[in-house]
Amino acid sequence: MVVKKGVGKLHKKILKLGLLLLILGMFLAPGVNTLLLIPSEVTQFEGEEHPLDFDLPWGIRIIDKNGILKLADEVGGGFVLRAERAGNYRFSFNLLGLIPLKQMQVNVIPPLRLAPSGHSIGVRLSERGVIIAGLDSVQTSSGPAEPARDSGFKVGDILVAVNDIPLENLEHAAAVLEEQCRLGQELRCEVIRGGKSRVLKIVPVYDQLLNRNRLGLLLKDTAAGVGTMTFYHPETKIFGALGHMITDESGKHAVELSAGSIVSAEIVDIQPGQRGKPGEKKGAFAQDEPLGHIASNTDLGIFGKLYQFPPGEVQTIPLGFKHQVRTGPAEILTVIEGTKVERFSIEIEKLFVQKSPASKGMIIRITDPRLLAVTGGIVQGMSGSPIIQDGKLVGAITHVFINEPQRGYGCFAEWMVIESGLLDEINSAVPPEIWEAFFKSVSFQRRDYDEYVEIIEL
Repeated sequence: MVVKKGVGKLHKKILKLGLLLLILGMFLAPGVNTLLLIPSEVTQFEGEEHPLDFDLPWGIRIIDKNGILKLADEVGGGFVLRAERAGNYRFSFNLLGLIPLKQMQVNVIPPLRLAPSGHSIGVRLSERGVIIAGLDSVQTSSGPAEPARDSGFKVGDILVAVNDIPLENLEHAAAVLEEQCRLGQELRCEVIRGGKSRVLKIVPVYDQLLNRNRLGLLLKDTAAGVGTMTFYHPETKIFGALGHMITDESGKHAVELSAGSIVSAEIVDIQPGQRGKPGEKKGAFAQDEPLGHIASNTDLGIFGKLYQFPPGEVQTIPLGFKHQVRTGPAEILTVIEGTKVERFSIEIEKLFVQKSPASKGMIIRITDPRLLAVTGGIVQGMSGSPIIQDGKLVGAITHVFINEPQRGYGCFAEWMVIESGLLDEINSAVPPEIWEAFFKSVSFQRRDYDEYVEIIEL
């Protein structure tokens, strides 16, 4: 009987605890969804205020040991974060000052200002030399021969010198090879492969069909196309452009750009985009000194350092973080004639919460009547055009929808800054590793795009 009495008391305790939890659950339920919508991490600049608006049916107390909040009392309708000093802070939301409901981390970093560009640029795979586009067979008296392949050449190699003669461009390379190709005499060819220089030796053979000495090399110019510079940082001269990777003809592999450069480009013609057929900016590469050297080719674009600034007055604006971007009106900077950078209106239609850097963070629509009349929407060569909203650099155009050229994707500028390596070079009171932590520790749930469309990289 004692055992039964003990079991009965235990059942009563469990029942009371269950009832208490049920009442507590009913009390908390109306605000649970609201709490889930409050971000668990926020990044902002020193001196900025970040409002967080929400509507809770009950009061909560914010435990703020760092003194970074403008309002840190029982609240139900939101509060304002005031970033006073750089650092990494954490505070909690407590029910009745006792029950912890949620924690928030606030990353405060020194102000970062960038020069939005919009200038058209030409991308060269190498600052000198020519690209080996193919390895050809040569018809000799003994049958087909492949001297280039047998000598170790590979498609994609950059041929920069022959017999210690630097090759300037495709025309110059053709003249040098014609002069140096003597039957039976070995040529010393310097090539760049995977960012490293190597010397290959090759002996010309006589082509019975073409009646001349040949190496079996098919060459092309190092020009990779026209794009748009997104931003540069005047103090470090680091730049970012394109917003997406430059790939090989298969579209699957990154092009080797460790010897690459960017040059000024003049837009000489535009082929407007149409449904099912993307348009294109046609540009002429400047023959003067390169604008800068390319250091990396990533999913978020190409990055490197400038030798000289693009033409025009340098005006900087703040970087806009992902959480600061909103749907609605915005502007882009791009060139549609010559070298003149102009502003055009767009609409940011959708935003995607991203867990890691990716080139499709928002959907935009071109709304500017003049730009639509000239280009039909987004065209090739417009990739990298900076997106500006509320006076901040928030993104860059990356892709166009083939069947709807007025619309396309954009990436967040915050991701491009991370990829550029700029944070490692900024001289501030905050160590570079903390800068990296501020950005890369951001953890959001990924929301997949639910509309299937055909796109093309620009």
